[in-house]
Formats: sequence, structure tokens, C-alpha cells
Amino acid sequence: MSRYIASRVLQAVLVLVGATFVIFVITFALPGDPVQALAGERAADPAFAEAIRARYHLDEPLVQQYGRFLFGLVQGDLGQTYSGQDVAALIGQRIGVSAQLAAFALAFQIVIGVSGGVLSALRRNGAADAGVRILTLAGLSVPFFVTAFVLQLVLGVKFGLLPVAGVEGGPLSYVMPGFVLGSLSTAYVARLTRGQLVETLRADYVRMATAKGLTRVRVVAHHALRNSLIPVVTFLGLEVGALLSGAVITESIFNLPGMGQAMARAVYLGERTTLVGVVTVFVLVYVVANLVVDLLYAVLDPRIRYA
Repeated sequence: MSRYIASRVLQAVLVLVGATFVIFVITFALPGDPVQALAGERAADPAFAEAIRARYHLDEPLVQQYGRFLFGLVQGDLGQTYSGQDVAALIGQRIGVSAQLAAFALAFQIVIGVSGGVLSALRRNGAADAGVRILTLAGLSVPFFVTAFVLQLVLGVKFGLLPVAGVEGGPLSYVMPGFVLGSLSTAYVARLTRGQLVETLRADYVRMATAKGLTRVRVVAHHALRNSLIPVVTFLGLEVGALLSGAVITESIFNLPGMGQAMARAVYLGERTTLVGVVTVFVLVYVVANLVVDLLYAVLDPRIRYA
């Protein structure tokens, strides 16, 4: 197991270097002059422009700039914005909001999605199955921004049950946006769980366990469900990174000062250093989440061993 973890960590480092290099090249190859963006509508003063380019090494070759970025990344330094703010500090201020939002969305996916899929599979072709399939179809069909506006109007404005925007309401501020952010994937999780569990319940070893006289709960929980959850865990592992990186619109609708809002602002202002730093954090989350998912495989299915 230790050798496997070491090899996966090495792969993660290589993926991180390759992904950050591609991101860096694409971001700094975007059209537009960030120095001119700082000057606004008027032409930038030549002396000012030269000083800014020298300060942030914009006059150096792209490979040399990336080398500086990589050296700083190893030390935990993601650089500075063109206004002088530390990028790592900026991310530190906002990542908590995005992490809480992603946690609520992931919780909805696990609790509602997995529970709905299990109920649908165990009551196949019944009323519960039909209800779950209709609800998941609606979740897949309705755009999430429509769901957001409806929930804001009904639960926030009309009944006043949940905060409409901002984080002043504490944990309750993340319930509505978390549900909206995870609504589409919750439908996927429910359908994936149902399909996998229906197929597993037909397996020979499940029928053997039933024939031995084991209770229905034990057969489903200890034999069928664990193996059925492997594809679901894979999907949820990818969702962890997707929830962080895909929260741009959700954070804008609910006015949450998170990473998505910072990324959108960086694109608008041409803050390329901020954009590279935020996307680098997303890549780190993806890499760590995939490593955790791989290790969970052995927990869910004892037949999987990492030699």
C-alpha cells in the first residue's frame, strides 16, 4: 500500500506540473495587455508600464516566468496581483466560502442522491421508483439558474425561511446555493446508484447470500450496496473539484465571496496571476480527491488490493 501511495503521489506531482504549465501558457497567451487594463481607458504612461512589467517579470520569456511561478509554488507563494495583493492570501480569504458551499452540495448529492437511488432500486417498477425517476428527470431538465431564482423567490422572499444572498446567515446561507449547485449531480447520483444496485441485486453472490437466510437489510447493505457504490464514489470524487471550479455562476447569483467569484473577477480585470493561482488550487483538489477515491476502492470492495 505504501508503495502504491508513493507512486500515486509522484503521479500527482507530474500531473500538477503539467497542468499548471498548460494553464500558465494558455492564461498568459490571452489577448490584451494587463498593464493597459490597470491604466483604464487612457493610454498607460510608458514609464509606469515599464516599471509594472519589470516588477511582475512580464518582460521575461514565458518559460522563465513559469519557472518563477513553479519555484514560488513550491514555497507556497502564488505571486501577487497587479494591485499588489498577495494571491495566496486572497485565496485563503475565499476558499472557506467555496469549501462550505461544495460541502453542502456534496452532502445533498450523497444523502438525497444515494438514498433516492437505493429506494428506487429496492422498489423497482413501483410508485417510489416512478417518483424518483420523475424527480431526477426534472432535476436534469430544469436549468440550475432557474431553480436558483425560484428558490430565492419562494423560500427566501415569500416565506423568509432561508437567506437570499450573502453569508451573513451563517450555515443557513449555504443551504439554498448548495442545493442549487448540487441539484444536477444529485439526479445523476440517484440514477447511477439505482442502475448499479439493480444490476448487483441480480448477481449470483447476492442470490447466494439471500438463499443462506440473511436478512434483506444485511444482503443489501453489506453485499450489494458496497459494490454498487464504487462507480458512485468515482463520480463523487470528480465532483469535489467540479463543485469548486463550477461555482462561478452560483456564487454570482447568491453573492457569495468565494473562489468562483474571484476567478470571474480575475478574468474580467485581466488578473492573470490570480487566475493561474485559483486554477492551480482547483487542480490540487482534483488530484487529492482522485487519490482518496482510489484508496476508498479497497475499503468498499475487499477484492481490490494495491500490491
